[in-house]
Amino acid sequence: MLDTIFGANPQLRRTQSRIAHALFRAGISADIATALGAAAGVGAGVAFCLGATATVAGVVLLVASATLDAVDGTIARECGRPSALGGVLDLCSDRVVEAAVILGIAWPRPELHLPALMLVASWYVNITVFLSVGAALEHRGPKLIEYPPGILERTEAILFFIAIAVLRPLGPTLCYLFVALEVATGLQRLIFGWRKLRAPGL
Repeated sequence: MLDTIFGANPQLRRTQSRIAHALFRAGISADIATALGAAAGVGAGVAFCLGATATVAGVVLLVASATLDAVDGTIARECGRPSALGGVLDLCSDRVVEAAVILGIAWPRPELHLPALMLVASWYVNITVFLSVGAALEHRGPKLIEYPPGILERTEAILFFIAIAVLRPLGPTLCYLFVALEVATGLQRLIFGWRKLRAPGL
């Protein structure tokens, strides 16, 4: 939801474009930005695993990862040449970061083990819907896979990670809330795919 709102803001898009061009001039290609974002995200997971004393470092690394993830596609589209391989790397990088961060947050906190496991299970189902609907529609656009705006997108995941890392007593409750939103988002996209695939000509 927030990704769609931010993407429609001209000022934010201009800022994103300026950052992308600056990184490209510094020698950072889209694929390098994706790799750096993945490394920063994994580093955030490691920091969160170290406990409360490293939470600030984890948040900083996670924000850096999210920033790189937000501009790697812009670098490809505006400064280089977007490719299917780049799209694959970007999608895989996002999943690596999410896995590393939730593991890092939950590992030292036993009260989060079951909620985090349920959350990961909801991701598993949601990403299956996301990929299967996108592949079935075979949409050709600027992204590897096009999908309808949903309640949860990439920005919401980043904000959730920060909240669960900082608001430690609320960790289990936040996990269960996110599970419910993941289920709602998966149903939302499944209904979208069902309607599209039943349309004439598909």
